[in-house]
Amino acid sequence: MTTGPRISDAQTQPRRPTVYVPPPPTREPVTISRDVLLLLSLVDIPASARRTLDVLLAIHTPDDGTACISHDEMCSALGASKPTVNKAFRALREAGLAWPVDDFGGCYQLHPLLTNGAVAGPAVAVPEIKAMSPEAFQAIRRARYAAQTQTLHRTA
Repeated sequence: MTTGPRISDAQTQPRRPTVYVPPPPTREPVTISRDVLLLLSLVDIPASARRTLDVLLAIHTPDDGTACISHDEMCSALGASKPTVNKAFRALREAGLAWPVDDFGGCYQLHPLLTNGAVAGPAVAVPEIKAMSPEAFQAIRRARYAAQTQTLHRTA
């Protein structure tokens, strides 16, 4: 009785690609002033964009305020899909918090308020951060909450 080659469990399991996620360039702590934190609390961005911003802040270069990470690396770091990461980067760009430095989308300039004034070059155009007044922010959140509760009442 002859037997063929055995297939191990590792060969039958689908292989998950591993993606390199760059480490922080330094172990120095990132410091953000209380005023900037208050400003960030009034920027209306999705949770995925906030998480993306947190990763960018963790890996940015303190000298020039840029963070270089590909979309695949960000997907791996967050455990999120490409469309989610693309939407997060778009939300950060529209809010004025981070924008691409190059045409390839691998390096992002963080707003100088987030990097203690560090920018990639003297000719960098810095957009205004799109923050709302606390009243406007509260009104938008209340409207969203009301719409969600109405949806729950209709589906219950």
